[in-house]
Amino acid sequence: MHRPLNFLTLGISAFTFLFSASHVAVGMEPNTASAAQVVVSGTAEVVLPADRASFSVGIQTSGASALAASTENARISKSVLDALTSANLAKEDVRSTNLEVGPNWAWDEKTQRQKRVGFTATNLISIQTRDLPQLGRYIDAALSAGATDISDIAFSAQDTSAARRKALGDAVDAARLDAEAIAKAGGGTLGALLLLSTERINEMPGVDLQEVVVTGSRKSHGSVETGIRPSEIRVTARVIARWAFVRSLP
Repeated sequence: MHRPLNFLTLGISAFTFLFSASHVAVGMEPNTASAAQVVVSGTAEVVLPADRASFSVGIQTSGASALAASTENARISKSVLDALTSANLAKEDVRSTNLEVGPNWAWDEKTQRQKRVGFTATNLISIQTRDLPQLGRYIDAALSAGATDISDIAFSAQDTSAARRKALGDAVDAARLDAEAIAKAGGGTLGALLLLSTERINEMPGVDLQEVVVTGSRKSHGSVETGIRPSEIRVTARVIARWAFVRSLP
């Protein structure tokens, strides 16, 4: 007589278990509204005056032999260095010299072969100086003493740490303004800041301080001293930021 009662009790227990399991599963479904995020990047730039300049002075000579070419090059190179010293270029501003000597070749129609027709010696004097107002004077002195080539001038700034931090801060501000505008347009506001990192410009994620090196322009008119206008240095930073998106209540 008791067996039907036991069957009924087990059936109710099974139903209760299934109902409870179903309730737990619904509670674990992800809340897509709370998972929404706003991800933006921000870029900022700080401009600095240049305080250093680098350029090279070239001396090229030719001779029937390697010795003749290099000897003549050494003579002119000494004259150029003496002229730079007379123009008040500090000796420590001359960073290096690099002499190369090689043969010159020409096609011989009679033998149908390349024929050596002499040698060329080239000396490059690398200069780095902080005395930017004297750049024109240095260039004129080198050319007057026999230099055959002056490279473009690369300007840079030695200390860019403060500018980098300023650019990073401005980049974060720019990212927040963009994120707030996006969140408002999407019908909500920004929530907690979830991620803030830096990004290497045009490269892998990270941060990079970009010094845009611009060549200086020079022009000479007869005996008028060459005029040099130093270029500005641009320090650029980029950040990536991610905020939680909070949807506004209707």
